Amino acid sequence: MNDESRFIAAVLKELATSTAVILAAWGALGGATNALTTKMRLRDALRHILLGGLIAAGMGSLSMAVITAWLGLSPETIPAGGAAGSAAYLVGVFGPAFIEMLLARLRRVNESAGDE
Repeated sequence: MNDESRFIAAVLKELATSTAVILAAWGALGGATNALTTKMRLRDALRHILLGGLIAAGMGSLSMAVITAWLGLSPETIPAGGAAGSAAYLVGVFGPAFIEMLLARLRRVNESAGDE
């Protein structure tokens, strides 16, 4: 094995064990679940999958804290979600829908302000 292939193997190993990549994968699966359950077009489904992955990776370990506050759980449950996959999955499911809801409200406000 030459130096270049060792380097590529090391990079791939680091990527596979990267927390951000793992969270992004779980978030993307959550986005896929959202897309499949709401019967959307392929383009919209791909957007939800991408958004789910990006939101989950971007939130990192904060996602478990957000979920415990949202569900009204005690703060002691935050370390229990340390597996992070479950929190990232939920963020991937609900994150894109939440963002789309916010954008729709902002568009309605802008449209109504333009009518005046």
